[in-house]
Amino acid sequence: MLQTMRDNAQGIIAKVIVFFIIFVFALWGVESIVNIGSGDTPVAEVGDIKVSEPEVQRVIEQQKANLRRQFGEQFDENLFNDQLLRQSAIEQLIQQNVDAVQADRLGLYAASAVVDEAIVNIPAFQLDGRFNKEQFLSVLRLNGWTPLTFRANLAEDIKVNQARQALTMTSIPTPFQARFGAMLNNELRTISYIEIRARDLMDDIQLTDDDVQSYYDANSSRFQTPEQAKVRYVGFDRAAMAADESVSEDEISKAYEDYLSDLSEKEQRSSRHILIEAGADRSSEEALAKANELKSKLDAGADFAELAKSDSDDIASGSNGGDLGYVSHGAFVPEFEAALFALQKGEVSQPVKTEFGYHIIQLLDIKAPEADSLEKRHDELAEWIRNEKAGQQIAEQTQELSNLAFSSGSVDEVADALGLKVQESGLFTRDFGEGFVASDAVRQQAFAENMLLDRELSDLVETEEGVYVFAVSEHDEPKTLPLTVVRNQVENLIKRDKAGELARAMADKIAAGEETSAAWVSVAVNYSQSAEIPRAAQSRAFALQQGELDVVDVQGGATVVRVDAIQIPELADLVASDEERTQIENRSARNSMTSYRKWSQENVEIKRPGA
Repeated sequence: MLQTMRDNAQGIIAKVIVFFIIFVFALWGVESIVNIGSGDTPVAEVGDIKVSEPEVQRVIEQQKANLRRQFGEQFDENLFNDQLLRQSAIEQLIQQNVDAVQADRLGLYAASAVVDEAIVNIPAFQLDGRFNKEQFLSVLRLNGWTPLTFRANLAEDIKVNQARQALTMTSIPTPFQARFGAMLNNELRTISYIEIRARDLMDDIQLTDDDVQSYYDANSSRFQTPEQAKVRYVGFDRAAMAADESVSEDEISKAYEDYLSDLSEKEQRSSRHILIEAGADRSSEEALAKANELKSKLDAGADFAELAKSDSDDIASGSNGGDLGYVSHGAFVPEFEAALFALQKGEVSQPVKTEFGYHIIQLLDIKAPEADSLEKRHDELAEWIRNEKAGQQIAEQTQELSNLAFSSGSVDEVADALGLKVQESGLFTRDFGEGFVASDAVRQQAFAENMLLDRELSDLVETEEGVYVFAVSEHDEPKTLPLTVVRNQVENLIKRDKAGELARAMADKIAAGEETSAAWVSVAVNYSQSAEIPRAAQSRAFALQQGELDVVDVQGGATVVRVDAIQIPELADLVASDEERTQIENRSARNSMTSYRKWSQENVEIKRPGA
C-alpha cells in the first residue's frame, strides 16, 4: 500500500491530493485535516481529557518491561492476564488525569525555573555529575520525546506533586492520636492457629485423562507460544563506522589538551572572604577604602578569620570566619571566580569588585583531580575520536537514509543504494529481544499493524548502536502448544487448584468442630510483629474478638485462626516514641491521600466508553 503511494508520489494523484489539502485548509483550517479519520472512540475520558488506545498500550508495555526486569529470565508473559494489565493501565491513566484536573482547579503551576532545576538534576541527563545538553537530547530521542513535550509532562508532574505534598506533609498527629496509636501498636494478642498447606495434599490427588483434557481445553490460551517476529535491517552502525576511522597523533594531542581543560573545570577550591558592601549607607569609594584598609591589616599579620567575623558584611560566612567551603567553576559571579582561580594556595587577593561590593579573598586549599599521562589516555582518546567521527558521519547520512527508506520498496534497495549489508535479527517478542531488537522502539514499531500486514519499511529508528530502518521478515502468531508438550504443567495446575480447595474444606471442618485431631499452635504477637503465622491470618486475628475464630485463605492453603487473649496497655501510661510518631504520620498521610483521590474521582466526570 505505502509502496503504491510512493510510486505515484510524483503523478496526478499527488497533485489532486495537494489541491484537496489546500482547498480544505482554505475553508476550515488545519484542524479539519488533523481530525479526518481521528474519530476513534477514546478508551476513557476525564473531564475534557481523552485517554487514547496508544497511551494505554504504552503503559502496558511499561508494566511488562517492569515485570521483565523484576523476574528476569523467569518472566513468562503467558502467566500475566492481558486484560488485567490493560485494566490496570487504564485506571493508572485515569488517576493521572484526575490528579492533573484537580491540580488545575487548585490553581497550582510549575514555574519555568523549577522545571529547569528538575531537568538539570535528573541523573539520566548528566555526564560526570553535571547536566549535559547532548545527553539530555539523546535520552529524549531514545524515548520518543521532544524537549517541549518532556518539559510539559514534567511540569504537569511537578504541579500534581504539589497537591500531594500539601496533604502528606501536613499530616501531623495530635498528642492523643500519638498515644492512641502507640496503644494500638503495643496491643498484644495470644493467637492459636492451624495451617493447612496445599502442597502437602497434592501427592494424594489422582487425575484422570478427562480431567487433564477438560482443563487444557478450557484454558488453552495459557499454554500458547508468545507472538514472535524477525526483522531484516540496514543502517549505520556506530561501532563499525568508528572502527574504519583513522586517527592522527595530532588529533590525539588536541583531544588530550581538551581532556586537561575539562579536568581543570572539575577543580575545587576552598576559600574564605571578607565582603564590604556598597549601597545607601556606604558609597563605592568608601567601601573600597575600607577594603584597602583591611587588606593592609592582613598584610601586617592580622588574623583573616577574626577580621571576617568583625568586619565582613556577609553575615552567613562572616560568623564562620568568612569560610565558603569547596566550590567548582560556576559557583560564584565571574569577577569573584576569576580572582579566586588566579590565586595561589594561601594567597590573599586585592579588593575585588562585584555587584555585591568589594571582596578580599584568600585561597585555602585546592582539590584538583589527578591527570593521567598522554600515554595512559592514548588508546581511550583515539577510541573517543573515532566515535565522534562516526557520530558526525551518521548525522550527515541520516537524512539520506530517511529519504531512501521513504522512496524504496525494500530493505535490499536501501542497502544497495548505500552500499551497506542487510542483517537479520533472531526471533523476538513484543517484550523481549536481543541485539538490535533489544530496543523498545524497534520492537514497538515491528509489531505495528502496517509493519506486520503490509511489510512496510519502518520509520528511521535510532538506538544506542546507530541509526537504522527495517522490515519484518517473519511473523509467528501465538500457537497453542500440544497437550503432550505441556501435560506436566497442566497436571500441576489442576493439582494446585484441587489442593487449595481441599485445604479450605479441611480448615472449614476444623472451624466447625468436625475435625479435632489437628494440633493448634500458639503465638503471642502485636499487629506489626513478624511471626510464624501467615501474615493474612495474623491481620485477621486483630479484627476478631477474644474467643472468636475464623478461616483465612492464605497463599498456598488455608489457616484457621482463634484469638485466645487480648492485652491492651493503659492509654494514660503510654508515651509515643519518635518511630511510632513517624509511623502514625505516614499512616495519616496515606489515609489523607486515599481520601483526596477518592474525593477527586467523585468530583471529576469520568467516562469509560472504550474500556
